[in-house]
Amino acid sequence: MPASDSIYSYNLIGAEYGLRSRLGWREWVTGLDGEPRSILPFTGSTKDGASNRMFACTQTGIWDVSSSTGAPTKVVTFPTQNADSGYGVCTAFTDLNGSHWLLYTDEANGYYTYSEQGTTWTKVTQGTGASQVSVGDPTKFASVVSWKNRLWFVERDTQHAWYLPVGSLYGAASKFVFGSRFKAGGDLRGLWSWTYDGGSGIDDALVAVSGGGDVLIYKGWDPSQASGFALSGVWSVGAVPAGRRLCTDFGGDLLVMSSMGILPLSKLTSGSVLYERTQYQTAKIANLWNQLQASTFSLRGWAMRLHPLDAALMVVMPVAAGQPSQQLVMSLTTKGWHQYRDMPMSIAAEPWNGTFYFGTADGRICANDGYVDGVTLANPNSYAPINWSLLSAFTNMGSAAQKRIHAIRATILSQGGAIPYQAQAKFRWDRSEGAPPQVALAGGAAGAVWDIAKWDQAVWGGDYQAQQQVFGAAGCAPEIAIAIRGAASSRMTLTGIDVAYETGGIL
Repeated sequence: MPASDSIYSYNLIGAEYGLRSRLGWREWVTGLDGEPRSILPFTGSTKDGASNRMFACTQTGIWDVSSSTGAPTKVVTFPTQNADSGYGVCTAFTDLNGSHWLLYTDEANGYYTYSEQGTTWTKVTQGTGASQVSVGDPTKFASVVSWKNRLWFVERDTQHAWYLPVGSLYGAASKFVFGSRFKAGGDLRGLWSWTYDGGSGIDDALVAVSGGGDVLIYKGWDPSQASGFALSGVWSVGAVPAGRRLCTDFGGDLLVMSSMGILPLSKLTSGSVLYERTQYQTAKIANLWNQLQASTFSLRGWAMRLHPLDAALMVVMPVAAGQPSQQLVMSLTTKGWHQYRDMPMSIAAEPWNGTFYFGTADGRICANDGYVDGVTLANPNSYAPINWSLLSAFTNMGSAAQKRIHAIRATILSQGGAIPYQAQAKFRWDRSEGAPPQVALAGGAAGAVWDIAKWDQAVWGGDYQAQQQVFGAAGCAPEIAIAIRGAASSRMTLTGIDVAYETGGIL
């Protein structure tokens, strides 16, 4: 392995100067009646953000979680409350009159609209009324996307989609059948808009993904005309996990998730070999990805979301019963992958107003910001440090001879005082975690972030201060690695590790 790689890094992410401790979490809303299954962010048209809203869906309905509170308001009660209700897909939409809407669909309850002007949710039913769908059954719409200012819906448990006239939320929908083009079969999981440059300027393509892993790309503008809407190609990404959150925008690309990894659509359509691992965003963690997919492939909850504050792509994963929550995170700065743990994140997570929010299994919404964990509404002064851990790559230092490490010195930058940590040498492919730090943290959370923390309330942190400790080591082997483990309560970066060692003459 390259010296810049690691066997694992928990609660660290590639950032300025090295590996930074991840952001912490705090309670935002408590008192929901169950696990949030979807989070619905909405940014309104007013520049002051007064119409911005965030909603959360549980099994029983939709809740307004725009403000931090211990007593949220349920704004919609689902008529159907079962294992599928609340697992939804949302999109923002602007109609022909310039009105802003938030649209939501789920497996059990169909199509809902939220009006910025009316600030109310409406369940769309079948009929000829002004707020109804006359052709197509909106109670069966399980996914929604806006493509070229036209709404498309996926009909649950079918290979069919329905689309409305340009700029319309209601009216007569038209049916489009994808099934004959799905070589691997399966239902229609979802539709996405992909903005690309095909050589003659920027355009939007419509992307359809099947349960069998087929990816269809359509180009054009009017699906009712053969000359204005055409299939560009059919590709396969292999098996896809359960659920409908299989793709996400990524700059000028669209990422597609499958059991083999996360693949940029531009790579898939350029003629690259599907099994060439280097084209996957997850190439560095291919073995870990395959293990996690194998154990939770059939569980709903796999999703990819951009984390604006952490400058990262986060993979939200379902967990088997009794297993701790974990997330896979790719730094947008270094493109390196890391694992997050100790955050009680379940399957609902979305960015809103620049902050990343997630749901928990016990009915809370939490904000992923700051530099400490476990800040509660009941006791805002309570917190836990962020415990991080790293095992470097094993190396033989260019020689197969025995090595003995005498001293280990790590350099750590911190904005909030000394960081307790422990470093030790690992020999002969010992992948166990290092010992936890022996010094407990004391006092309150240190430091704050400009433009995020509140004036007259937060304690401002200073500039980075460097610290170095020297640790001894015992043992010898041809291959050596360094395990380091610490606890941070402020912004912290591990910049590097120096070792003093001697080489023996025994091979």
